[in-house]
Amino acid sequence: MRAKKILDIGCGKKKYPGSIGIDSNPQSDADIVANVEKGLPFPKNTFDLVYSNHTLEHVDPKKLVFVLEEIWRVTKPSGDIIINTPHFSGVGSAVSPVHLRVGFSSETLNFFKNEYEYQKYGKIDFEIKKITINKVRTRTRVLNFFWALIERLANFNLLFCEIFWVYWFGGFDNIHFELKPIKKSA
Repeated sequence: MRAKKILDIGCGKKKYPGSIGIDSNPQSDADIVANVEKGLPFPKNTFDLVYSNHTLEHVDPKKLVFVLEEIWRVTKPSGDIIINTPHFSGVGSAVSPVHLRVGFSSETLNFFKNEYEYQKYGKIDFEIKKITINKVRTRTRVLNFFWALIERLANFNLLFCEIFWVYWFGGFDNIHFELKPIKKSA
């Protein structure tokens, strides 16, 4: 069995195990130092998994569609994409001076779906396999139990949670997307 080819976009100092890391910071553990806003230096359909952990919120909002198109381009049709970013409702989403975008919601990537009722953004399409939101854990077991319960209920219906719950229970810190690129057969 051949090894999976994995790309970690914005790898920083904690590169995904067994991946090729790309980061704009020369002080990172990146194998390739490059700005993803200018494109990914790989041929199309190269990777089995493209992983991005808390990177897309640092991308110029005007370049986000292009970066997502690049992620889609380098992912194999049978590949997977995992994206973790701040959730729009979390305090850390808006307070960090290096975040160029105030987080993502469960609806953000729907703008790339063919079924979107208005004009579809970009030239790409994703199957959204899974979306979850979570809160950061604390040192208090009782509070962590409470957050786990809230997360479970919130993830049961994300849109309801984003419309109502975030105002009742406070924001969520992270949103996790698992995607599959939808590509036409050649």
